Amino acid sequence: MLIGHLPAGYLAARLSGVRGALFAGMIVGAVLPDIDMLWFHLVDHRAVHHHAYLTHRPLVWAVALLTGLALRRRFVAGLGLGGLVHMAMDTIAGAIAWGWPLWPAPVTLVTVPATHDHWIASFLAHWTFRLELAITGAALAVLLYRLNRGRRG
Repeated sequence: MLIGHLPAGYLAARLSGVRGALFAGMIVGAVLPDIDMLWFHLVDHRAVHHHAYLTHRPLVWAVALLTGLALRRRFVAGLGLGGLVHMAMDTIAGAIAWGWPLWPAPVTLVTVPATHDHWIASFLAHWTFRLELAITGAALAVLLYRLNRGRRG
């Protein structure tokens, strides 16, 4: 996923009908796992793929969801839901270890072959990027519809 996490989180939150803190948590949670990119680039110098970090373990987000529900903290529950949306989106063409720590093998639905000199160009040329564009377009359409509906009262 290059651009699809925020739009996917927005769509998931809108389609599930959540509001308030739960909605906000989902939006933040949909992008929060990629905070590890700071460590990946600034500290680790890209030595280990960022999907191997703890922030890309679905169990972390499931625990956040369950903790938020148990403590009645809607924002925390939303973070967990958004993080799980992020994990689902990354599973399409990335490696996510859904069974970690019991089964650490990563799951990838589609392998994007290196068809260009740079990995980003390969991703942009692959059909999965069109899926990201469709998700982004759908999120934008929902947002614009809601904004327009609000203007009409």
